[in-house]
Amino acid sequence: MKILLAVDHTQQAKEAARGVPDCFPGAEVEILHVLDIEAVPHSHLSAALIDRYHQKIRARLQAEANRFLPNILELFLQVMGRVRVLVREGGTAEVILRTASSLHPDLIVLGSRGFTKVQAWLLGSVSYRVAQQARSPVLLIKHVLPARPKVLLVVDGSVASKRAVTLLAEQAVVSPCHVIVLGVGRPSPSRNASLRDVTARLSARGFTVDPRLLDGNPVTDILARAHAEAVDLIVTGLSDRYGWWRQWLWGNISRKIMMEAPTSVLLVRAEG
Repeated sequence: MKILLAVDHTQQAKEAARGVPDCFPGAEVEILHVLDIEAVPHSHLSAALIDRYHQKIRARLQAEANRFLPNILELFLQVMGRVRVLVREGGTAEVILRTASSLHPDLIVLGSRGFTKVQAWLLGSVSYRVAQQARSPVLLIKHVLPARPKVLLVVDGSVASKRAVTLLAEQAVVSPCHVIVLGVGRPSPSRNASLRDVTARLSARGFTVDPRLLDGNPVTDILARAHAEAVDLIVTGLSDRYGWWRQWLWGNISRKIMMEAPTSVLLVRAEG
C-alpha cells in the first residue's frame, strides 16, 4: 500500500502521524509538508514590501518544518516499508491534490486541523476539498487510530458506498476488526439484501460484523450511533447517486459527518 500523509505542525497532524505506523505497517509512505505562505495572515503591503515579507515567512515556515519533520520521520523508519519526506510550497489543498495526482497513492491521510463548525463552513476545509477532488480515498484522523479500530460503515447502495465496502473487504485498508454496518436509505428488499451481502463479504475476510438498519435522519443518527458505540472510525462514501441538485444537497451529509463526527472519518469517492 502507498500512503500520502500530509502533515503540519499542529497537534492533530502529529496524532495522525503517530497512528499510521500501527495501522499500516510495511506501507510505503510519502510524508508531505506544505509551506503555505499565503495562509499566514498579514496586513496589506506594497508590492515592494510583500516580497520581503514573504521571504521572512518562508524562512520561518522552513525553520519550523526543520524542527518537527525529523521527529515525525523517526516514527516511521523502524516499521514502514519505505519513507520519503516532501516539502513543497503553495496552497495546502492544491499542493496535496497535485502531489496525489502525480504519486497515485492508495490512501491519503490527513490530520484534522480542528476548525470550529463556523470556521470550517466559512473558510472552507482543506480536508473536505481534498476528499471532494482526490481520486484516492481520504482518511481524516482526529485521534490516534488503534491497530484494530472499531468501525462504523455507512452503506446506502451508491457506487461510492460499494467502493468503500470493497476498500475494507478486498483491499484491507484496515486489519480485520469489529464493524457496525449501518444500512441507510428507504426501506426496501434490495436494501436488506445489500446489507446481507456486505455482512457476508466482511465476515469472509475475518471481520466481526454487526448489521443494523437506519430509518431516521442520516446525519443525526449516524453521529449519534458513532458516539453511543464509541467507534474509532466512520467509513462512508461521498454522495454520487443523485442528480446534481440532490447530489449537492445530500453531499452535505458527508461534509457534516466529516466536520461534526467526534472520531476519524474515511471518505471514499465513486471514482478512483
